[in-house]
Amino acid sequence: MIISTERLPEECHTLLDKFGVKDSNLTDSDLREGEVLMTWPSKVAGLLEKMPKLRLLQTFSAGVDDLPFEKLTKVTVMSNAGAYSESVAEHAWALALALAKRVNLRKKVETYSVMGGTAVILGAGGIGSEIAKIAKFGFSMKVVGVSRSFKRPEFFDVKLHPTQLREAIPQGDVVFDALPLNKETRGVLNYDLLRLMKERTILVNIGRGETIVEEDIIRILKERPDLRFGTDVFWRRNGRENFDSSLWELENFAGTYHTAGASASGEVLRRAMISACANLERYLSRGETNNLVRISDYL
Repeated sequence: MIISTERLPEECHTLLDKFGVKDSNLTDSDLREGEVLMTWPSKVAGLLEKMPKLRLLQTFSAGVDDLPFEKLTKVTVMSNAGAYSESVAEHAWALALALAKRVNLRKKVETYSVMGGTAVILGAGGIGSEIAKIAKFGFSMKVVGVSRSFKRPEFFDVKLHPTQLREAIPQGDVVFDALPLNKETRGVLNYDLLRLMKERTILVNIGRGETIVEEDIIRILKERPDLRFGTDVFWRRNGRENFDSSLWELENFAGTYHTAGASASGEVLRRAMISACANLERYLSRGETNNLVRISDYL
């Protein structure tokens, strides 16, 4: 039995009804019998004790850093990576271009051009690959990727390993942080790396706030007003993403309230849920998935 904490689109039922799906009026009895769970990471902790037969978890979200991995060592976990790639890539470029041209700033300032420059993209999964495609074909940019693996290697002119961050950062006219948050990436962009950005670099974060050290990005932006920083993701305080930051006081900053993905668009959410259902159907039918989560990355 598949248990979903959200009402699924009709397309999902077409894919999954052959396995048995319950997505409304859930009872404790339903949960006790459920072997497969579809939900958001933030809801998992409250459901685990009620689902003793749970063996497979499919998240609706691309990011899984909110999951209680210490309690999931015997559960197969699949993310929804790639489901929000186009929407988030659009948003990343919206921030980059708004900063380059200083949109909505009530004073005349120098504008930057991205055409023909170099884009450095940290994280080359679905989102990073979509950002790279726009950079390469939309702005004729050289694209440098930094990642353990590359989902669409054809969009990257240079492919570097995460151990080569110090080599990559100084190359970027625009640097995009599309990293997932795990034990390797938490705080990876600290002052020591941020200070390597060349003059007039634009840095955009659409991954997770905690991949950048908050105090260090504020410090470097104050020290170097030629740098510009945009983010859709902020740092967590007391377990919740907190959008209050002194970054808003800086002229060389632009931000949005984590609206790049599904939270601000019903259609994006619908497509993402269908993507999660399709991934789950492939796994249950053929044992195939592109989104298996390595729990060791988080423990």
